[in-house]
Amino acid sequence: MPFQASKLQKILASRALQKHWLFFLLLLLPLASFVSIQMGLLTALVFTFLVPGLIFYRFFRLKFREIIVFVPIFSILVSTQLVYYLSLVLGYSRGIILASFLALAVVYGLANARKDAPYSFKDLLKSTRRNKTLLLIFLLILTLSLVVLYRSVWLENDVGIVITGSNWQDTPLHYEIIESINNGNFPPEMPNYAGNSMSYHYFVDFHTAILEKVYCFLPKLLPFLNAAFILIFALSVYSLARENGKRPAVFATLIATFGWGVSYIGLFSALTSGQFSPTQNYMYQYGEFFGLPPILDNLLQQRPLLIGLPVFAFVLILLRDMEDKNRTILAGVVTGLLFPFHAVSFLCAYAAYFVSLLLHSKYFKRHDLYFLVSVVIALPFIVSSSSSVSIVIAPLWALSFLKDNPVLFYIANLGIPLLLSFVFITKVKGDLLKFVFIILFFIPNLVSITPNSWDMYKFFIFAWVPIAVLSGAALARIRKSLALVLLLLSVLTTASVIAYNVGTSYQAASWDEYNLGMWVRDNTEERAIFLTYYSIHCPPTMIGGRLRVASYVNWAYGHGVALDDIYERFDDVDLAYTGSEDDLRQVIETYNVTYIYVGEEELSHYPICVARFDNVKWLEPVYDAGSRVYKVVY
Repeated sequence: MPFQASKLQKILASRALQKHWLFFLLLLLPLASFVSIQMGLLTALVFTFLVPGLIFYRFFRLKFREIIVFVPIFSILVSTQLVYYLSLVLGYSRGIILASFLALAVVYGLANARKDAPYSFKDLLKSTRRNKTLLLIFLLILTLSLVVLYRSVWLENDVGIVITGSNWQDTPLHYEIIESINNGNFPPEMPNYAGNSMSYHYFVDFHTAILEKVYCFLPKLLPFLNAAFILIFALSVYSLARENGKRPAVFATLIATFGWGVSYIGLFSALTSGQFSPTQNYMYQYGEFFGLPPILDNLLQQRPLLIGLPVFAFVLILLRDMEDKNRTILAGVVTGLLFPFHAVSFLCAYAAYFVSLLLHSKYFKRHDLYFLVSVVIALPFIVSSSSSVSIVIAPLWALSFLKDNPVLFYIANLGIPLLLSFVFITKVKGDLLKFVFIILFFIPNLVSITPNSWDMYKFFIFAWVPIAVLSGAALARIRKSLALVLLLLSVLTTASVIAYNVGTSYQAASWDEYNLGMWVRDNTEERAIFLTYYSIHCPPTMIGGRLRVASYVNWAYGHGVALDDIYERFDDVDLAYTGSEDDLRQVIETYNVTYIYVGEEELSHYPICVARFDNVKWLEPVYDAGSRVYKVVY
């Protein structure tokens, strides 16, 4: 009997170890991170991409393919907001981030003890072995995205740092947000418009800042994260389209990620005439006929969209099944958590909610749950939002950017998938997707709700999700050979997007400017305000993590700042670099400037500013190595 009791104890201990080994590992990771920055980065990746989702997926009735989407989406949303609220109370720091991970580990242990997970890692491995073709498709999407991003975002060469292609304009903004947050700008004000609180949906950059904070300065993190987000988007579209069958879901995934219109006509014309150039034959024309930027162009550079799109697709998955009250509540939870990540996506999720309400009126009370949960969660950010946005019942986007014949414009820009969606709209399943597609398509043509009317085009990007699913289902109904031809013609525009990103090398910072940025990080006060030219690339902010008075006009304008205010700052910057000493003093006092920067942009626009600043007694030169920095000492 003692022998049998001992044997039973060993069996029970073995089963307990199998059940709780992940809990012990999750406890160990944050503790090890206190002494190792490398372990800190691994821990941050695990806790911000996996752990919250692994805690809560067991409480909802989700299919396996839905869980694979839910886990990273929910983890990103929850972990970022958890660190945000803890940091508001206790201060933003590496220690607080690791403490939040420890708390999540404890919650995981409690949840795991109370309710067994419906799926295990063995189930994931089995599913992978059964779906090798799918695995190859998703690996292709991840690899291609990573290669293009690695070549175009923070590429180091002999001259300096390259941020090129689709990323040359907006990605420096994201670096400024990330680096300023990690250098004391929390709760953040606009790093490129000092003195104004953040009105931008910046939480995807806050998520990146959390990952970087537990390690150290790691600008090369962005290409890897963006590629991972693109993969999550592809998985979300596949899961949304899977009810139509595996082949339609594969078609939908490829169209959603790589598809678009027929602007490749110009690409082939340039190739056949021998006049192709990545910079001249990029198949997107701002304000011209091919005026809707392709989906991959957006995925490569629009970081908030990288969260907004998969969450929107996941909300569509949940709202399609209104019989399960818990799925409705979950749709409300992720919608509420979404607001600070992407306000337009939040609105698109609500458009889907209203469509679902019309289609499933008998579940009215469950729709109330969605509304209440989402509003309660998002309310703190809705109330604190300082963006002065008003709804204008006028097609401002269409009036400014829709060129020539509207029918021809949309067919050319959205291509074969749009035609397939309309032609087969009555022959494929999914009333929710059909009505959401129509509503999102017409919104930019009827109203304007973004500070910059140009940003209304993003509703077409969200309409692309149902377009991809509907067109994928339509392709599956066509003869296989013809379907493959149409699929190829649907994704060819991506070739010009890739060529543009890997075939250009726009410089973001020289090595002198990079060294200046690192000096700023180490030798100036956190939250110090720099006077600079209102440029896109600004080493004191993008690398140094400090605030500046003004930047590229469309950044502040797109975030709700009035154009008159922006141009007033521009005039003040010009006055500071070119006016009298009294003019300079007035600008410094108006914006609480601590340092004045003179780099290539400043010398180009104000060629005699150095001589002027050298003669101002209360400006102390503190850096002179290619670029110059003056400290205000009066």
